Amino acid sequence: MDNEKEEKGFRVIDRRGGEEPSSAAQPPAEQPPEASAGNPAEAAGVQQGKGDEGKGAPNAGAPRFLDLVESLQMGVMANLGMLKMPDGKRSPVNLAEAQNIIDIIGLLQEKTKGNLDKDEETVLQEGLYHLRMAYIAVQKATFGGLDKGGNI
Repeated sequence: MDNEKEEKGFRVIDRRGGEEPSSAAQPPAEQPPEASAGNPAEAAGVQQGKGDEGKGAPNAGAPRFLDLVESLQMGVMANLGMLKMPDGKRSPVNLAEAQNIIDIIGLLQEKTKGNLDKDEETVLQEGLYHLRMAYIAVQKATFGGLDKGGNI
C-alpha cells in the first residue's frame, strides 16, 4: 500500500548531473538528444532571443537606468495612495516618504544631467513633473492645501 502512494505523487528528476532519466519518466523520442549530456542547448518551451541578435543589445535582461527610475516612481505612487492593494483598497498615504523618494529622483536628474539619452531624460523629466503634481494634489486633499506657513 505504501508503494501505491509513492507512485501517485510527483516525481522529480535531476538532469544536471548528465545521467539518463529513466524511460518511465519521458520517452526518448520527446527528449532532445543533447539533454542527456548536461544542460540542453534549447530548453523545451523556451524561446530564444533571435530578434535581438542584430541589435547589439549588450547584457540583455540586465537592469537599465529606466528600471531604477520606474521603480522609484512606483514607490512614490504607492506612498501617494495611487495604487490598489490586492484586497482592492488603495495603499495608505505617506506624504513624507513620497517626498523623500521624489527628492531622490530629483537628485538622480541633477547628477545624471548630460549623461542620459533622450528617452531616459524624457522619462525622468516628465515622470518627476507628474509625480510632483500628484504630490501637491494629494497634499491639498489631505491638509486643505496650505501648511501653517501658507505654503502648498
